[in-house]
Amino acid sequence: MADFKEASETLLHYLRVKTYPLSIKFIQSAEEIPAGIMRPSTAGVKMPLCQANTVARKWNMAMAVTPEETNCAAALLAFGWGNLGDLNRKDELANFMVFAGYLKDEAKARLSLEKQPFLTGESKFPSKGYIVAPINAGVIDKPDVILIYGNPAQIARLIQSMVYIEGMPVESRGHAGLSCVGEMIEPVINKKASYIVPGRGERQLGMAADDEMAFAVPFEKLDDLMTGLKETDEKGTRYPIQPFLFYEPRFNKAVSKLIKKISLT
Repeated sequence: MADFKEASETLLHYLRVKTYPLSIKFIQSAEEIPAGIMRPSTAGVKMPLCQANTVARKWNMAMAVTPEETNCAAALLAFGWGNLGDLNRKDELANFMVFAGYLKDEAKARLSLEKQPFLTGESKFPSKGYIVAPINAGVIDKPDVILIYGNPAQIARLIQSMVYIEGMPVESRGHAGLSCVGEMIEPVINKKASYIVPGRGERQLGMAADDEMAFAVPFEKLDDLMTGLKETDEKGTRYPIQPFLFYEPRFNKAVSKLIKKISLT
């Protein structure tokens, strides 16, 4: 089992990420939330899940969110939270995606949703909220997902590390939105690492920067990720990349003309 303090130090040392790597754990009841953990309701607000994750990774703070504390309708639908009565969850989400401008029409929206591994239906995972915290915070003993943000070069190092261990490519599927699905749901269901390009909502509300991507890995693969990161670094694949500098540059005419006037013997 990975040592969380060591894992955090390893990620910060080898990747130099600007925000704290996160651990995420789904809960079945608000009673599982440790006392003193910050919640949106503590501040008298509701917030999207991506915003809560940003608080955790930028403020080095543990957060807990229950369905009653989020105002992101898309996330509520995708995570299977809330009661819709006689309404169909996927129908409502398809309608939302068209109305919000994510998909051209209802047919395209339904086609997109066919490939989404929601925590409902066949892949049902009946959570009632989640806790997110920096992995070294000592709040979560056994998380479901490890989530790391970085620039493309840093995320590439994580991809290389998993490929080094597993021998298989790390895959990603780009979507118009619902980044939280790829970051938190897919790793739980698929048991695979993936990388995510933050969507419109996460950029607008979760404040993901233009140069940020995310890398999600099931907790049970964290040890493999750390091993791959260390061993690939030892073998020369590093961040920042070490450019090859042992070559003789060619200068412009002005420099070439001048150097001919200088005797070096």
